[in-house]
Amino acid sequence: MKYTIIAFLFGVTCLYAQQDSIRWKHYTRGGLAKADTSNGGFGYYRLNRQTENTFRDLRIFAYSLRKDSFVYIRYKSSDKYQTRPKFYRYTTTSYRKNTRAKVALQYHFNQGFGLFLKEYKNGLMNIEVGHAFDMSDYLNEERKTSYIKTGIFWDQDMPRISTKLELEHFQQISEIHVSNLSRNQYLYELILPLKNGFSLNMIYELEDYLDKKQTDASSFTIAVGWTGNLKWTF
Repeated sequence: MKYTIIAFLFGVTCLYAQQDSIRWKHYTRGGLAKADTSNGGFGYYRLNRQTENTFRDLRIFAYSLRKDSFVYIRYKSSDKYQTRPKFYRYTTTSYRKNTRAKVALQYHFNQGFGLFLKEYKNGLMNIEVGHAFDMSDYLNEERKTSYIKTGIFWDQDMPRISTKLELEHFQQISEIHVSNLSRNQYLYELILPLKNGFSLNMIYELEDYLDKKQTDASSFTIAVGWTGNLKWTF
């Protein structure tokens, strides 16, 4: 039931978003995952809707290793300010479970403002700042951990490859009960286009906690992906 909330929000925002130049895309990936000395497989699905002023994005990701697993569901919504189109407001909601980092079912929410630093034909660079909170054991506790969240994101398309770089920092501002959960999150993705919408994707992710009592988590995945357009109008 809880996992349907994000899908419901996605549908509602789509129905009420502006109807200017609607573009629907979806993405699928499947391949191999490696974390430390463990190997396994993973799957990924993304549904994206954009207009000139709105962005709606739903992502579902999961991998399974020999002894551990990771499941991540995220929905992000953002809207440009029409009088200042370089600025936008955003909201992100996610659920995840990561046995490698000893994270039970975690609920995470953040919202704030973004700025397009550089938007050009073959790429986009933007920054975000906002407030975030999460509940590390969503089913069994009510205590929230709050953060100031900052991030920088860069997408670049080149003739034969595309890259994506994401750097996010979560600085804990609520009381530290057990350990400091301030952390950096890094993602680097290399995309090699093939034919007919297919591509080869290599992704490295790292969740780096500033308090070394916490367990860092990193992974490397290699996959075949596919991107396609949807002819939806709503």
